[in-house]
Amino acid sequence: MHEILLQPLPAKYVGWIVSGFGLTVALSAAVFALGCLLAAGWVALERVPLAPLRLAARGAVGFLRRTPLLVQLFFWYFGAAQLLGDAAIGALYDWQGLRIGGVHLPAPSLEALASLVGIGLYASAFYARELAAGLANVPAGQGAAALALGFTPAAAFWRVVLPQALRIAARPMVGQLCQTVKNTSLAMAIGFAEMSYAARQVETDSLMTFQAFGLATLLYVALILLLQFAAPPLLRRLGWTEAAHA
Repeated sequence: MHEILLQPLPAKYVGWIVSGFGLTVALSAAVFALGCLLAAGWVALERVPLAPLRLAARGAVGFLRRTPLLVQLFFWYFGAAQLLGDAAIGALYDWQGLRIGGVHLPAPSLEALASLVGIGLYASAFYARELAAGLANVPAGQGAAALALGFTPAAAFWRVVLPQALRIAARPMVGQLCQTVKNTSLAMAIGFAEMSYAARQVETDSLMTFQAFGLATLLYVALILLLQFAAPPLLRRLGWTEAAHA
């Protein structure tokens, strides 16, 4: 038994998992970027004077937060495909990607797009709450002082209030990014070949369960630790001292 557990994973299978790790990092970065954009949109809608828009935004955020991510992924992969129709899905599969100069950017698969949209929407609901909390913790006097100095309401928000809110929200957002990294593992359920999917493929092909999932676990831990330890000095260097000392 010990000999089986200590048997090294062949280089071919290590390559599979490392390739999946690269897709995990890429998906996490794309989800974080999309989630931040959507979160800004949710927060903006929640602050508009029109009550129906505010209620719709709050309802959407609450719905996303209270619905299992796996169910949302299944919806975007299976349900949205039916809504788009066979023509749109066929065009997606036929798309060869983009060529910029001598560089060819391959077209994303349906699995990749469904993972990005599903996890991005889900993450945006949590990012929005962190951003809203940051705004709520900026002293009201800051905006009033900016108005007294001659700023317009819009300029006071964008140049005085929002930067302080982002500094307050930055550190919690790092924690949300770490959660996003872990959530990408659910993309294996719809066939996206991220690291958990790759580990499962290695286990199926080699029956080396301990080695396959052990390596995947170590890579997840390494990535999370890297984010947790690298973020504070990076935020401090960018001048986001509120986040650095939180």
